[in-house]
Formats: sequence, structure tokens, C-alpha cells
Amino acid sequence: MNTASQYKAQGNGQGIMRHAPQPQQTQIPSQYLLQQLQGSHATNQPQTDSSNPSLLVQALFQGPQSHQGQRIGNQQMQPHVVLGSQTLQSSSVVPPGQNQPTSQSPHYDTIQVEDPTTFHWQHQVQLVQMSRKCNQPHFYARHAAVSSRKLLGKNGNNNMPGVDGSQGNQPPNLLEATKTLLMSTDPTAEQAESGENKSATDPLLWFKKLSNDTQDEDEEIDASTLKDPTRQLWRALDLSGQQLLHLSEKLFRYDFLTKLYLNGNGLTELPSSIRQLKSLTVLDVSQNLLSSFPPELGILFNLRYIYAFDNRLTDIPFEFGNLYELEFLGIEGNVNMNPEYVNILAKRGSRGLTIHLRDNAPRPTPPKSRQWIYFSNDGEIIEEQEYRQQQTEDDIVNTFTMMTYNTLCQHYATKKMYRYTPSWALDWDYRRERLKEQILDLQTDIICLQEVEHKTFDDFWQPIMLSHGYKGIFHVKSRAKTMKESSAYKVDGCATFYRTSKFQAVERKHFEYGRIAMSQDKFKKTEDLFNRFLNKDNIASVLILEHIPSGNKLVVANTHLHWDPEFNDVKTMQVGVLLDELQAVIRKHLSPKDITKVPLLICGDFNSKVHSAVYQLFSQGTVDKHEDIIGRDYGKFTEEGFRHPFHLQSSYDSIGELPYTNVSPTFTDVIDYIWYSTPSLSVKGVLGQVDPDYSKNIIGFPNADFPSDHIPLLSTFMFKKSSAPRLDTRVDFRSDFRGSRKT
Repeated sequence: MNTASQYKAQGNGQGIMRHAPQPQQTQIPSQYLLQQLQGSHATNQPQTDSSNPSLLVQALFQGPQSHQGQRIGNQQMQPHVVLGSQTLQSSSVVPPGQNQPTSQSPHYDTIQVEDPTTFHWQHQVQLVQMSRKCNQPHFYARHAAVSSRKLLGKNGNNNMPGVDGSQGNQPPNLLEATKTLLMSTDPTAEQAESGENKSATDPLLWFKKLSNDTQDEDEEIDASTLKDPTRQLWRALDLSGQQLLHLSEKLFRYDFLTKLYLNGNGLTELPSSIRQLKSLTVLDVSQNLLSSFPPELGILFNLRYIYAFDNRLTDIPFEFGNLYELEFLGIEGNVNMNPEYVNILAKRGSRGLTIHLRDNAPRPTPPKSRQWIYFSNDGEIIEEQEYRQQQTEDDIVNTFTMMTYNTLCQHYATKKMYRYTPSWALDWDYRRERLKEQILDLQTDIICLQEVEHKTFDDFWQPIMLSHGYKGIFHVKSRAKTMKESSAYKVDGCATFYRTSKFQAVERKHFEYGRIAMSQDKFKKTEDLFNRFLNKDNIASVLILEHIPSGNKLVVANTHLHWDPEFNDVKTMQVGVLLDELQAVIRKHLSPKDITKVPLLICGDFNSKVHSAVYQLFSQGTVDKHEDIIGRDYGKFTEEGFRHPFHLQSSYDSIGELPYTNVSPTFTDVIDYIWYSTPSLSVKGVLGQVDPDYSKNIIGFPNADFPSDHIPLLSTFMFKKSSAPRLDTRVDFRSDFRGSRKT
């Protein structure tokens, strides 16, 4: 064996690594290695220094049956580390003859297919042949290195050594070939398969997110690195051709990996901990000894390419129905594979197979019921029995419950947006019945719903709620005014119901944020107001109620803010308008001595996380110089800051908010809240989180058990003794209960 050359990359006087490449292997130029100095590393990574590829390699191979790599004879193997488009190698030693052509090619079996002439199956046949040539040690890493040298070559010389040591142009690797083949597929096939025909120009979908699709991986890496310079620059790991028998658990701590190459080894299983690699888009496990896929792969919704050629696989788990981004699943060479799945894949392609698995999967075990969390008078969490014992008769009289729930309007629940949801679970008839069961079973005194279609309110919710002892009001989004009657009747809005045995209506109002800002002089007519704020059609529905048992007045505001995170300034301004108008309404209709002591509830879908300007404005009473509004001009609201006199707090603040209120593959967070006035109301209980054991195995709602992509929030409130006195005026809104869209 020749003495290894040592390469040292110079950058700010610091060496990056030393390694010993084999003869005919592509060597990485120093200017190429220098690229890794351009970014920091993620702070949430394992203790192993991932900036040092040699240390990384050691950590990955310190498994129970491998030490510093799997030994093959007298040789010790080490993996390449692929840094995005960059490649580093750590002292690899190739077994004798590994890269040398053999006198007899290995024999591979072929799956029997009903119609092997379909272009989907021809893709399998073509790509499995290429896959069998990728078993050389670190094939992908060396391919990436060669490609990078070509890009960095000063003279544009393409006659550099290939991965097999040959001269000439580098052939495309398996992933590149897959993308090329898929581009030749009929582009309408997937649309026909999904049945998606909604257009972004449909007025019903204005201002609405239309897809959960992720970005192209390379674009996503560039974008995420620009936004967060602490993220890893290297995202791929090549362990191909190493004859590995086991994988260390440490490998799966590197959740930033987007590509993992394990082909050409002796693996008999993939551990369930692979579920931690949530960023994975490419997985190659071809030419191993796998007999099954772990169901946990179905959690990795970013996966687009899975190569599992030439294994011993017999089935595909139903969990693969979650892989809505999957473009190619390679299974040729698994001769005992379920023939039903083989023929579906041959006829309908990988996407057709995932749809079949999604729609035919057995219903999962339902989650445990969400548990109530109770609070003592001093706000401490207590058991239900203790809570009941502490309650007095006055407490019971002054107590009521409230719900807020974004029900996901049927016009937004498109197959394109929710490709991971079984078609039967996305069907409006199914979701509507589940929503009805869910809402009525909770037996709440006040119910605030968002994304309720106007027609659905009139034809479905109104008669059902009336038959269960509720009355309510409905206000439609302002875009309905610009549409003809038939189309306007399909626009969604906010619906508020109250139990007639506990409450009666005193006054109702609705706020169109854009109209208010345009019509009042106190809102400066700035460029941001015209170009960003006025073209949004969000509204708030306000209801003043009288609590019959106690005589207390209660102001309930139900709203749904704009969704786009690029318009957080607009959401803040919408809340500013809401709080400003609420002051006027309270003063006009309740004439309180102290506006801050009027019982007030503001709930809905605020599309704002806990660190947003919206959250700060509600909870702190003011917001100024927040990143959400810096650089925007809304007159005095941005010059002097947003302020309001109410003392508000989130009802879930005592438990630090829920883990999430909205669940989708690309976004899971808290964006729904119930805000209450602390001088006049106290929180006595909240409905807790969704079963954690259930949550960890789903990638998003809606599904069979949850009919919306949001979950309902419920709180129990009690009037404090300082609440406002009873009024004599009573207003009957029975004539308005029809829910006219005229606002």
C-alpha cells in the first residue's frame, strides 16, 4: 500500500483535517474543504464535535458490536462524511479487490409483475441496475467530490478520475438519474391520482395557505442556512459498501441529516430510532439483508426517495401512507414482496402506492381522552377531587366554561393541502359528524368557532345547536360583500354560541379590520396600511352576554387573524384595531367606571406563536420595537407602540401553554388562545394536551380521530366578586339567529 499523502486545508491558519486517500480516489482540493469554515454548527447536537469528521466517524461506530468501524478481515472501514455538496473522507481503507471488476457478476433475482412494461416499473428496472453499481465503498461521497472538483476546476477540465478510477465524464448518480426519469413522467398523473382540481385563483381560497409541500431539499438547505447560520453545513452521510452489520444509536442523534446512504452492507434491520431523522429526504438501504421496514419510517414525512433494492423485504407498512412527499420507492429485487403492492406500484407508481396505503390503513388506536387540569384559588394545580371539595355554592353559581375551536372549513380541506389525511377522513360528511360529536360531548357554555362556512352555519350548526339549548351569531369575512350571492354563501366566518340556560344576549357587534382602519382618522393612511393591511378580510365577532345565575356581564370576542407568517405586522395591527374598538364598545354599552374590571374574553385562531408581537401585546399590554413590526409604518401604532388598558392573560398560561394547538407536518405549534381579563375573571381549569403517546405517531391533523387541523381549547372561568353589576336591559336576538351574511 502506498504511503498516504497528507492534505491540509489552510484557513485562518487552522487545519481542518488530515486523511489518507487511496490511489485513484478523488482527492478533495483545499479550497473545497475551506467551505466548511463558513458556518457554525447547531447547538443542539450530540456532544461529539461534528465539526471534526474524524471524531464524528469514531462516535458513529462505537456501537455494541463495532469499535471504530466494522472490521473486514484485517482491514478496518471508515465512512465518508458528505457535507451537503461537500465531501470529507476519514482514512478509508478499501478491502483488496473491492473496486476491481470480478470475472463473474453476482446474480440478482427479479420480481414477477403482472405488467412489467409500465413506465413506473421500467423505472424500477433501470434504477436497480444503476443501484447495483453503487455498492463500492463511499460511492456517493466520491461521486460528490468528483462533481465538486469539476465545478471548482479553473480550466473546466472534465477528464478527471471517476469513482471507479476511470477517466472521462462522470455518470449521474442514482439520485440524479431518478429525478431525470421522474421528470419524464406524465405531469398530470399525480393530479389525477389525488383528484385535486382546486385553483389558487378560487376566491374561496384567497388569503389561505394552499399546500403543506416542503421546498426542494437543496433550496431548503440554502434558505435555512441563511436564516440560521448555526445550522450544519454538511447534511449527508455515506456509509455505503462497508459491510456493516449493525448501526450505532449515536447515528440517529444527527437529526439534521437529509441524506443517508447505507447501501451495500449486511444490515438485517433498521432500528426504530431512525424516526429521529425528521429531516431525511433520501435513504438508500439497497443490497442489504433487510426483511422488513420499521413502521417508524412513516414518521419521516420529508422522505422523497427510498431505495431498498435487493433485500429480503416482504411487505410495506401502512405507515408509509404518511409519506406524502415520496416520489420514488425502489423495491425491485425483493422477490418475496407482497404482490398486491408490487402491482399497485407498477401501475400507479410510488405515489399511487402511498395513497393506497394511506386510505386502506386500519384505524389507529384512539387516543386517551384529554384530561382536565384544575387550579386552586391561588393558581396551583390540584386534583379534581380537591377542586370539587373547595368549591362553594357561590363558586358553582359564578362558574362557566368556554371553548374556542378552528373547525377547518371544508373549502380549505383540499387533497393537495392534506395529502397525508385518508380521503375518507378528509371527506366533509365524515368531518362534520365528528365535529358535532366532539363539540357537543364537551358540553361547553360558550362556544366560539372559526372557519365556519356561512351555508354550513345556516343549514347545519344553527339547527343542531338550537336543538341542544344554544343560540348564536355568525359574521362572515368581508370578502363576501364583493361576491355574488351563491359564492358569498360559501365564505367562512366566525360563529359564537351560548347556552340559553346560563346566558342571554345583550348586544352584538362585528369588526371588519380593514374597513375600520380605512374609515377612521386615527389610523394613518400609510403605504403599509394600503399594501399590506387593507387587502386582508379578517373580522372579529363580538357578543355582550349576561350571565343569568349571577347577573354579571361578559364581553366575548371571537376572531381569526391572517395566517401568513410574513405578515406578522398585519396580525399585530389587527389586534390593535380589535382592542381599540373593544374599548369603545364597552364604554358605549356598559358604561363602566373602570373599563379594566369588565369581564372580557378574547379567543380564536391568532396564527401567532408565544414569542410574537401579538402575544406580547395581549399579555403585556404594550408592544414596541418587536421584530414583527420593526421597519413597518402604521402611524402612531408603530411610532409610539401598541398599547391597551386591559389586563389580559392566556387561560393556559398557568401550565405554560399546550404543546400545540395546530398540527401539520410542516408546522406544529401553539397559535390559538383564550385571553381573559384577570381583574374580573379567574381560571379554574383547562382541558389538557392530546395523549402524548398518540401524538408521537402522527404527522398531522385532520385524521380519523381529529376532524380539524386544530384542537379545541376549553377553560373554566369564575367571576370574581368585583365584577360589574347586573343591567336591566335585555335584548332578544331570535330574529337574528338565522345568521344573515349582511353585516
